[in-house]
Amino acid sequence: MDEARSGVQRRRRRRSAGQDGEGRSTALVVRGQDVETPSYAEPASRGPLGESWRAWTALAVGVLAVSAQSALAYGMSPLLKSITEELSWSRSEYAAAMNFRLLLIVAMVPVVGRLVDRLGARVVLFSGAFAIGLGTLLMAQMSSLWGFWISGLLTGPGQAAVGTVASSALVLRLFRRRQGLAIGILNGGDNLITSGVHIGSAYLLVHAGWRGAFGGLAVGYLALAVLVLVALRSGEGGEESEPKERESSGASPIPWGEARFWLLIVVYVILYGYVTTIGLHFPAFQQDLGRTADVAAWIYGFSTMVGAGGSILAGWTSERIGSVATLRWVVLGLLASSIALWSSIGVGAYYVWAAGYGIVNAGAVALLALVVRDVFRGASFGRLMGVVYAFCMAATVAANTFASAIFDASRSYILVWQVYSVLLLLALVPLQMLVRRTRRVAEADAPLHRPGRTAS
Repeated sequence: MDEARSGVQRRRRRRSAGQDGEGRSTALVVRGQDVETPSYAEPASRGPLGESWRAWTALAVGVLAVSAQSALAYGMSPLLKSITEELSWSRSEYAAAMNFRLLLIVAMVPVVGRLVDRLGARVVLFSGAFAIGLGTLLMAQMSSLWGFWISGLLTGPGQAAVGTVASSALVLRLFRRRQGLAIGILNGGDNLITSGVHIGSAYLLVHAGWRGAFGGLAVGYLALAVLVLVALRSGEGGEESEPKERESSGASPIPWGEARFWLLIVVYVILYGYVTTIGLHFPAFQQDLGRTADVAAWIYGFSTMVGAGGSILAGWTSERIGSVATLRWVVLGLLASSIALWSSIGVGAYYVWAAGYGIVNAGAVALLALVVRDVFRGASFGRLMGVVYAFCMAATVAANTFASAIFDASRSYILVWQVYSVLLLLALVPLQMLVRRTRRVAEADAPLHRPGRTAS
């Protein structure tokens, strides 16, 4: 009995010192400080960079899953004209069905986060990939508009389940040391894969028609569902027992009353609004300047390719100076990119702009999971990430409406970029407040700091 009691006491001392059950540090750097965070991975054979092979396997599956979330939108883009012409739909009718699917994603993301915490990523990712596979099969057979809407009942929740929330939770809970780099690879791989989806979909359109293209997408999603079942274990990516005990005590896993939560929401709503506007309207902006559609597509596509490296760079940097501090540099980069769009420049200069924008755009997306982890290290990650991501997705809808309204009124995007420059400049204020509040909480909760590190 005395030996068992002393073992419990040793484990408690290790946790209080920021160590796991094997005496390894579980500290993370947040704005130059050590912050205690739970370690979720089980001891296993070591692979590259000291991480388990289970973790690297989960990362590979996660890259495919995150790519699958955005691949449907990228894959459908080349099919729009053929679908609407063959089925005699207006663009507005097509867009209404697409917006319905997007709203379902926004509504389902918080539910997905909760399911990830309870059931693990395997069940959630499989369900999402399988639902999209069935939905795209329905789209391959549709002959009326109501069939398109019905398919959205499957593809919308499926995209919410197969995307960022579940994959980020899976990676963060299996990687022990290089979480920042892993999240960077997760999002960078997404950039590389989705940059080729548009080309693949266009190829299938030419050789098999739009119905054949949807059939090809369906096969890909169903194959992903099988891969998830084979490669992942039951419960991986789920929440540990301690947060569940907190939930049973009646404490909310979402810090609705904390200023840090709303400061984070404000910052990321602005960031997602801007990057969404660039993604949807930059090609049209270039064509308004007299460039052809293919030149505009190549410029934006170049930024997507560069973004693969930007995601990894952001993750690597967050391991050294902290995710919140890295985010501040990313916001400054996005601010500079918006100002550069105020006046027309040459094609070569736009490629330079695309390289810089690609790095900071991808960095902002990759840092979301890391900032949520570091700012709210004691919260249930899946549920919190789901709620935060729902705000981000809602911002994309609002941003598209906002940019379209300004263009319709002024017949120019210059005012859009100028408004975003002001908003990005203002975003530095809540971001600095978030840095200070996070530092203050970290000092109170984690008094034991790494030797030689001080808060700056």
